[in-house]
Amino acid sequence: MMSPEPERGIQEKDERVEKLLEELVDEVESLKSGMTREKIPDKLGWDDVTQELIGAVTFALPFLFTGELWDVAKDISIERSLTIFIMTLGIAYLFLTKSRIGNIRKEELFHIPKRLFTVAGISYTASALLIYLYGINSVAHFNTVQYLNATVLISTFAVIGAITVDMVK
Repeated sequence: MMSPEPERGIQEKDERVEKLLEELVDEVESLKSGMTREKIPDKLGWDDVTQELIGAVTFALPFLFTGELWDVAKDISIERSLTIFIMTLGIAYLFLTKSRIGNIRKEELFHIPKRLFTVAGISYTASALLIYLYGINSVAHFNTVQYLNATVLISTFAVIGAITVDMVK
């Protein structure tokens, strides 16, 4: 006669295998949902604006205190400063639209990426305020044009920092 013991052992093994399979299926499903969430492009929000501000200030501060930059700001013309301004915005535009570093949603205002507006606004405002707050304009004896030149020069680095911190998460 056959003993029922071997069948009971097989049943217990089958139940354990089924339980393990269910756990694996649940884990695979949670991984799939996590991957689809990661693929959704990031919409511009307050977290991005905060990251841009942190990046702009962090990259601008070291250049704010260099005497060589103050001398360049005093020596260049407003036309050169405007050219640097346009080049900086052009590079920022290319970085935001053509690089595939960040997973950002394509949001535009007047066919210009919204992030370019926020990056530029934050970077140039932060640079101008930092120059004023630290009294660099008084120490370097800037007139209005030189103050604008210094803002443009420091903002070149602030723009790069704002984009970098915003895109790399």
